[in-house]
Amino acid sequence: MMKLVTAAMFLALMATRVDAQINAGEKAPEASLPFVMTPVATFNLPWRIAFLPDGRMLITEKVGALWLVTQQGDQTPVANIPDVLYGGQGGMLGVYTSPHYASDQSIYLTYSEPGDGGSSLALARARLVIDKEGARLEGLKVIWHDGERGKGGQFGAAVAFAPDGKSLFLTSGDRQRMTPAQDPNQPLGKILHLTLDGKPAPGNPMAGKTGAATVNVIDPPKDTEEAKTAPVIRTYTFPGRNLTPAETWTMGHRTPYGLAFAPDGRLWELEHGPKGGDELNLIQPGKNYGWPLASYATNYNGVPIPSPDTRSDLTKPVIYWTPVIAPGNLIFYKGKMFPAWQGSALISGLVTKSLSRITFDGKGGATPAERWDVGHRIRDVEVAPDGALWMLEDANPGALWRVTPK
Repeated sequence: MMKLVTAAMFLALMATRVDAQINAGEKAPEASLPFVMTPVATFNLPWRIAFLPDGRMLITEKVGALWLVTQQGDQTPVANIPDVLYGGQGGMLGVYTSPHYASDQSIYLTYSEPGDGGSSLALARARLVIDKEGARLEGLKVIWHDGERGKGGQFGAAVAFAPDGKSLFLTSGDRQRMTPAQDPNQPLGKILHLTLDGKPAPGNPMAGKTGAATVNVIDPPKDTEEAKTAPVIRTYTFPGRNLTPAETWTMGHRTPYGLAFAPDGRLWELEHGPKGGDELNLIQPGKNYGWPLASYATNYNGVPIPSPDTRSDLTKPVIYWTPVIAPGNLIFYKGKMFPAWQGSALISGLVTKSLSRITFDGKGGATPAERWDVGHRIRDVEVAPDGALWMLEDANPGALWRVTPK
């Protein structure tokens, strides 16, 4: 049955339109805000919010903490969380409630896992227990990780559950190493499609295939040209079969921080470019999204990168931002408080200190609507069960706001 569902999702995602790419980088902010931001609490570099059915929140701090938070701002530490390697862009990152949370109380965590040779992206699952003694995780298990480890940020670490609740999609960033995003043997720079237990999902584009037994590990190079001849630091040997090809849904991603399904079942991804070229991508199985072969950007040091317009074999973004917004997260609004936004995407901006709304035509096209200057680096935006928005500030102290209509 799962194979039939996956096949139907595959066909729906492949039925797309092709439009000219839109550069939303110069879009001016609106003159005023249509909402009120009410501060509720503060955290140390908060990263992600996950709502429980009763309206309470789980909030991660990049420094390595997980909190249970009420809508009044009361904070309870969650015990038995995994160790993380905090530093740079790494630490405790995503938190997500299982699509079956009402029955299994499971949550998923993404984080930079410490180990010999550096850190790796890890995906863990555990049962959340809340009782009179507090909050804790039980049965924590790492269900997927990048075993090669190494240096670099840009973990990705976003999760989106399939609409049928039977599988998940995990973004794995390029770790600033660039070229692995084009290597089918490495999970870096990919979107992976996994079962809820962390195994390759049936029906993936390369289902049943295995990769090379070993891969070369490099340190982050200065630019995309230097990356082509970066020295090998060491060779990693997979402890068993290399399942990366069987896990892979798409490749060619840089820093995929946002991942969400639209109401029509299409999967959208949001990622950072280098000096320019942030991207909103319509995710289609088996496609190559180009990094580091092409980008509407240059390297930070000015070294040019070929334009996606020169590579018809690569999939272009639907919207890109030059100059960048430095996106934090992507969600689709579903709620009662902002009825005009129903079905729209909301994107948080770090550099632009903004919240942006994107509309969709239901045919694979997207259009920038508004950008609001909120005056703070917004790491995350989420929708509460009552339809209010909640936002996290990328700072220490970083604010948690409840956002309601004026």
